[in-house]
Amino acid sequence: MQKIAVISDVNAGLDYLGYDPDIPVLRSIINFGEEHFIDGIDIKADAFYKKLQTSPIIPSTSAPTVGEAMTLLDKLISEGYTDVIMISISYQLSSIGQMVETLIDEYANKIKIHVIDSKSATYMQGYIAVEAKKMAVAGKPLEEILDYCHYLVENKHAYFVVDDLSYLVKNGRLSGAAGFIGSLLKVKPVLELTKEGKIVSKEKIRTHSKAVERALELFKNEIKDAKKVKIFVFHTVREQDAKILVNRLQKECKNAEEIELHMVTPAVGAHIGCGIIGMGYFILEK
Repeated sequence: MQKIAVISDVNAGLDYLGYDPDIPVLRSIINFGEEHFIDGIDIKADAFYKKLQTSPIIPSTSAPTVGEAMTLLDKLISEGYTDVIMISISYQLSSIGQMVETLIDEYANKIKIHVIDSKSATYMQGYIAVEAKKMAVAGKPLEEILDYCHYLVENKHAYFVVDDLSYLVKNGRLSGAAGFIGSLLKVKPVLELTKEGKIVSKEKIRTHSKAVERALELFKNEIKDAKKVKIFVFHTVREQDAKILVNRLQKECKNAEEIELHMVTPAVGAHIGCGIIGMGYFILEK
């Protein structure tokens, strides 16, 4: 009989959902120079962003190790799980998912590993993990869960506006930035998390407020014909602006099943900095 576990990585922000989805996560380490913190254990979001605002250091992150993944898999095996679904941060942003994939053959006779490239991060990634977990708890068959995960991956999109691009540029997370970094630092571009899971500059806008308006326009245009959508608004130390955006979306997007507001988890915040405001959607019914 199948017993299906769902796991993810700390980039999914499951620590900050406000409830316990009981999904184990592989944790990254946040490095402020010689100081090292395990995300979600040694440092939480509020403390992280306070430090980010005062530290002269742009932090880096260290991905979970193979050993940590093996420890988690061994624990799941001891608990009688036959299959594990890993909902990974976009392969374009980190190699955590690929690292877990390297263990598929080694564990083939003990537990079957299924890795889903979420092609996203933060709560977009976390939502897929939560939905997979709900289906597993409900006793849905493995293939049905995997199919729905793939459906969600293919029917999502996100836009965001960054106050300070130096974090994305320094950490190499902004695709295609070479050659126009100087000009980018003078504007407030609308960035998108593409269908492939890359962060790219969509349009260059002169001011932050106009960039948010343009992102909202693009966002609403994409979902206007859907019957039912799930919307996420996310931010880094821009809660008031994010709440205003939630109110607008509630009024202007009548097809939204629910709109959730979250602060971005530190492991992602280390790469994008403070002052982010973004919005993402899943088309639940076309």
